Amino acid sequence: MEQEVYVDLYFLINTCMNLLTLMISASLLHRKVKRGRAWLAAAAGGLWAVVALFFGVEGFWGLLFDGAVIFLMTAAVFASKKATLGGLLKCTAVGVLTSMILGGVMTALYFLFNRFDLPLGDTQESGSSILIFVLIAALAGLATVEGGRFLGLSKKSEYITVSAVLFGKTVTLRALVDTGNRLREPISGRSVIVADRARVLEALPTSLSQALQSPFAEKWLADERYATHIRLVPTNTATGRQMLPAILPDRLTLTDGRETYPADYLIAPAPMEKNADFDAVIAMN
Repeated sequence: MEQEVYVDLYFLINTCMNLLTLMISASLLHRKVKRGRAWLAAAAGGLWAVVALFFGVEGFWGLLFDGAVIFLMTAAVFASKKATLGGLLKCTAVGVLTSMILGGVMTALYFLFNRFDLPLGDTQESGSSILIFVLIAALAGLATVEGGRFLGLSKKSEYITVSAVLFGKTVTLRALVDTGNRLREPISGRSVIVADRARVLEALPTSLSQALQSPFAEKWLADERYATHIRLVPTNTATGRQMLPAILPDRLTLTDGRETYPADYLIAPAPMEKNADFDAVIAMN
């Protein structure tokens, strides 16, 4: 049975799905990625999909080549100077699982939308099918991200080293991995590392350090030189709902065992337990 396939559309869809998978994986792993590298890796994966279709690569060899391409895509996006093979394989595994879950959720949404007789089929007759595809992909992506974060709640506690550059000064923290820490900045969705106030404030410029000790948010944002680095994070405490100041670092890396990689977090200075064997709390789910 022959089926007509539009190569340009096939390439575009595969590239977009690859990009969505890579970005979701980066979000779940809290990895900071360069968009240009992600686009190039996604396009390379889309090109491979076209080549595999053209030459009919399937079965064992198809699975083998698909795995190799996924690994190369992941390496291109997540590799760093101190990256290890084990770390890249971990990222690849997350990418594969993300792709499988994303595909499953999209299939479920497709059949759900089909029950409402939405135009899911013939892209020749209407451009609305593309819009439906984009909508399904967006919904599936959101469901995959939230599902991955939820499943991450079962991860056991461990420690990780956080190294953050704050206004030119580096502060290194020993962070407890606590998947119950659900603190996020509402606009960007970035997770927040809660760090020992004294350790963070000593690394900040004097005027900002003094401002962040005030209970009033307007004080935190008063100095225009630093205001663009401050985010307001709502949090629930024993005394009610409050705002917590969080700092956007110049750079931030995590060291997990032998691997060091860039990550995307905010740092919020807050009082910590005395005599604790850690000076920060981080969510890694």
